[in-house]
Order: sequence, then structure tokens, then C-alpha cells
Amino acid sequence: MGLKLMKTRARQDGSSLYNAQVKDAQDILAYGFTDDVSYNPHMVIYNTLKDIPIKIYDKKYSASYGTTAKFLTLHTCPASLGELLYDTVKNEYWLCIESYDVAGIHCEGKLGLCNRFIKWQEADGCIQETPVISRNATQYNNGTYEDKVIRLGSDQVLLYTQLNSHTVKLGRGTKFFIGENKENPAVYELTKPDTADYSYMGKGVAAFMVTECAYTPSEKELELGVCNYHAPDILSVTPPHNNTASGITAVISGSTHLRKSYKRIYTASIKDGNGIDVPWEDHIFSWNITAGTDIIQNRQGNKIELLAVNEGLCGSSFLLQVCSGSEVLSETEIYVTG
Repeated sequence: MGLKLMKTRARQDGSSLYNAQVKDAQDILAYGFTDDVSYNPHMVIYNTLKDIPIKIYDKKYSASYGTTAKFLTLHTCPASLGELLYDTVKNEYWLCIESYDVAGIHCEGKLGLCNRFIKWQEADGCIQETPVISRNATQYNNGTYEDKVIRLGSDQVLLYTQLNSHTVKLGRGTKFFIGENKENPAVYELTKPDTADYSYMGKGVAAFMVTECAYTPSEKELELGVCNYHAPDILSVTPPHNNTASGITAVISGSTHLRKSYKRIYTASIKDGNGIDVPWEDHIFSWNITAGTDIIQNRQGNKIELLAVNEGLCGSSFLLQVCSGSEVLSETEIYVTG
């Protein structure tokens, strides 16, 4: 296209020559974007059903982050620093460790492959978990410290994960199970939380240095995979819904995250207009889920046990409801994780 013709078209569009060239570059990239062999059609934003059109290429090993890969996305759907992505087919979790906007045309950067989950319990009793990149940070020692009385582990691990409203609250002293030995797991204590160096304006990557420590977990902690577990009054609570005809309210308690192949129990509390408990058996109450038969259910009165075994459910969500006849008294959204 000649310069004169381009200027003429730019004036007709009411735009500048610069904006016309940017628009052309965006259109050229979008055309055939999904036909490239590096395009991944199975990537979604972690814990959502939102697809993200993305090209992933140049996978390699990095001493800092382990397995990494470069990516490229359209300018309309960028992968931001700290974004967690989930491959629904390969069951892989990726953390965006570098992200750059290129002249408003496209977004490119680097992803790191997460190799495990960490779990912890917050002050309100909710159990949280997140994918992390874990890298050994021990140098020049054999992983143990020994005096005349006892031998202790001195291993250190550096964890990278998304900086969000949950991870930002992790402080020194928080303990995690890390490793594949589920019967006698190694316990690590958070000794250096860093939410500043890898973030910008409240978003980005959090880095946590954890050090092996002595800790004897209880059977309940081993079952849940959480250190320093304390039984909450209500693990997580949905806002009560009011049946205006009878003044009946319902509250569902239980975790909002259902991990694949792990059973979760949810409990419904029913009260009348005066705040008095209403027995489940006295009224026609029932459980309902919007995920069809893909979720295995075991119903026992006001309690229901859920189990997700279908790999394709990972990254999706569904509604768990308490109903009275055809009316929904309460509902909560539950996310299925890998």
C-alpha cells in the first residue's frame, strides 16, 4: 500500500497514520491466529471457564523457574503478570512470570510450569490452596543441621505463585506440607514472604521462602493436607436466602473448592423467621446441583457429600442449592480444581 493511499485511508477512518498501522498489525495477527501449530485451544483462566486464546512455544528448562515456555496472546485478551492458567487436557497449571504489551498489538512473555499445590487455613477457617512453582533454594549444605542432641532438616524451598487477596495475607510462621510423601510429609515454615519484588500496583507474583522445620501433624491435618488446622464454626457460608412466604432462611456451609478425587461434605442450616432451627425432616427440603450426574453425590438429610472424578470438570464450577419444592432457598458456587 502506497504512503499516499495509507494517509488517505487514515483520514477517512478519522484516525492517524500510527493508529492505522497498529490496527493493521492487530488484524494481521488475529487472522489465522488459531491455525498456528503453537496455538493451545485448551487453556483457561485458573478457577474459571474463561478461555484465553494463546500461543505457547519454545519450552525449555530454567534454573530459576524450572520448565518455562514463551507465549503470545492477542491484545484483546492479554495474560497479565501473575495470571494462573490451566490446560484442561494436559492437566497442567502455568504461572505468568513475565508479560509485556507490545505497542498495543499483542502481549508476549513467559510462563512457568507449576509443579505442586500448597494448602493453608486462614483465620476465618477457610482452607485455601493454590498452584505454585517450587524450586530448591538450599545451597552448599547437605540438608540437615546436627548438634549433640538432635538432627534437624535445614532444607529451603522458594515458592512462586499468584499474588492475590489470599496469598498476600500469608505471613511468617505459616506452615505447609511440601513433597510427595503423604504419610510422613516434610513440613516447611514460611520465613520470608516477598510480595513486592515481583509485583506492580497490587498485581503480579508472590515469592515465599520456606524452611524445613520440626512438626508432628495430627491425623486430621494429614487428611486435609493442612498444618495448624483448627475446626471452624462454619468453613464457608453462603448469604442466607429468605423464603418470603414462610420467613424460612437457609445457609450452606462448606469449602467453595472441590478438589478432584477428594470428598467434601456440605451442611445446610435451616431457620424460621424467629431464628429458630427448623429440622430438615419437618419440611420438604432437598439438595440440587447444576452439574448433572458428573458429580458423585451421597445425600444424608441436611448433609451432602460430593466427589468429582471426571478430569474434564477441572477448572469448571457449579451451583450447590438447597430447595423447598421448586423454590431455591440458598445456593453457593463451587469450583472444581485439579
